[in-house]
Amino acid sequence: MDKFIYEIEVNKRYEDVLDEIAEKLEKAKFGVIWRLNFQDKLKEKGVAYDGNFTILEVCNPYKAKEVLEKDIKVGYFLPCKIAVYEQDDKVKVGFMDPEYILKDFESEGLNEIAKHVKETIISIINNLK
Repeated sequence: MDKFIYEIEVNKRYEDVLDEIAEKLEKAKFGVIWRLNFQDKLKEKGVAYDGNFTILEVCNPYKAKEVLEKDIKVGYFLPCKIAVYEQDDKVKVGFMDPEYILKDFESEGLNEIAKHVKETIISIINNLK
């Protein structure tokens, strides 16, 4: 893991990875709030981009409620974002480490929640291999 990003390479098709992540997230009580496909979004704006890069904004509503009640400013970092992209004919999946993001917050219990979210998302991503 980089300092603040966890990323792996998967041996699956880009579109299949997006669908599989959404399915696994739902089973873990997370949901995909929004899919931002940069190729499509940039095309809408008249900008050509040939790469496949999608951000999945994901959230566990129970955990979101917990962290917002502990420190409303954590909302700046919600929802979690999972990136799925192709580079050099390989599909990569990753996300920003919520423990790293929240390390400087002093509200009691935030680190435990961030650790749980991190471990859940890592487990989901690692099971894509």
